[in-house]
Amino acid sequence: MKINGLKYLSLAAALAVISFAACKNDDPLAGTFTGTQTNFGSGKAWTYVTNDDDGNPVEIGLIVDEAAFNSLDETTSDVAVSLDYPKEAQERTPFVHQFVGWNPHGHEPLGVYDLPHYDLHYYTTSAADRLAITPWDTIKAANVPSADHFPPAYFSAGLVPQMGVHWIDGTSPELAGATFEETFIYGSFDGKVTFWEPMISKAFMQAKGTFEKDIKQPAKYEQVGKYYPTKQGFAHDTAKKEYRFFLKGFVKR
Repeated sequence: MKINGLKYLSLAAALAVISFAACKNDDPLAGTFTGTQTNFGSGKAWTYVTNDDDGNPVEIGLIVDEAAFNSLDETTSDVAVSLDYPKEAQERTPFVHQFVGWNPHGHEPLGVYDLPHYDLHYYTTSAADRLAITPWDTIKAANVPSADHFPPAYFSAGLVPQMGVHWIDGTSPELAGATFEETFIYGSFDGKVTFWEPMISKAFMQAKGTFEKDIKQPAKYEQVGKYYPTKQGFAHDTAKKEYRFFLKGFVKR
């Protein structure tokens, strides 16, 4: 009887482990999910999210295939596309859509950001809300979140139509004369933080191949209970022939 009892307990324990493992993978938010592919340069771009077994975000971002990346250089015109994030990303992060721009000659201010680079806006609002922002929305632009919604030393660089107010890190090396490589920008409109934005030069990407950096954090977050990233970066996957821009290191706020 003892032996049979031990066999029964062992079998029950094994079944419990199998059942527990199966349950952990049953979360509908668990796994990697991708958005719709969009034409970008001579290739494609799409959003993605990877969630853990409990459905919590591990990494979200944008994938640009090599055909797109290689086709976008200083001889091309400005290119911008808007891509929604999968619903599995929107469930527990604040991010709704990605607005990515390729700037072959950079933009103002001259001598600082006038190098070929990518602007990667992770928006917490819809594309329709972003597109509704006009140059005449001065009152809503002036309605800025409290200072604790931005990391220390960040300052307003003004309103950009169909984007929002851009907040720049005053300690960024390029503002002190260094060659621009990468920086991190916050955005606001009508009293809310509306986007997080890595800005990365193409020359820096080609030189590094892979890059990861901590994101300077605010003291206060717009959406309580959502997961916010603490790291950002990019990676070149030569096997898949893709460039991946990502946010990771998510923490529930």
